[in-house]
Amino acid sequence: MTGSTPSAAASEAPLDVQVLQTAASLENLAVASYTTAARLPFVVHGSGQLRALIARNTAHHTAHAQAFNLSVHKAGGAEQHAADARYAVNVRKILATTGDPTSLVGLFTELEDIIAQTCTRYAILATGGGVRSQFASVASVEAQHGAELLIVRTLLDTGRAESAGTAVDAVALPAAVGTAGIPLAVYLTADASAINEGAVR
Repeated sequence: MTGSTPSAAASEAPLDVQVLQTAASLENLAVASYTTAARLPFVVHGSGQLRALIARNTAHHTAHAQAFNLSVHKAGGAEQHAADARYAVNVRKILATTGDPTSLVGLFTELEDIIAQTCTRYAILATGGGVRSQFASVASVEAQHGAELLIVRTLLDTGRAESAGTAVDAVALPAAVGTAGIPLAVYLTADASAINEGAVR
């Protein structure tokens, strides 16, 4: 998933306001993307577990966007209710042409990874202790989303997307499921969004 880089013009807002606004913009993008995905025909008429995952992740991202905007307000900045402009257009285009669960899960895996990497980096950069803790907390949830999506992708690839979750089902699952969700020993941040990418201008 690619997108244009943000304007080089620096925002005059404090660092914590900028990173909170950017984080909110990424969460807004996730909410919009999952909401669109929930209406796709192959989702509506397909896997109940995929629909449940989409609904759960939508709720998480909605809560994260609200929390980041609350922190922005407390920090004296303008709330960010728009989706991240760097990715929004391309994500909409991809969703408009996505016709199968595997492609959809691939898109969301990439999106979740960008948000997790961004929150991980911002947890180090933010100046306020409460803001750093907030980013660390959200990063762990986004990383969990990514891990779940990697496991779902493995289940889709092996024809077991509708596993009922019983002990018998667990024994029958392919061995790859056990490690699919943890591809890296160290979480990277090279794909984190720029600090002012979603800043309100």
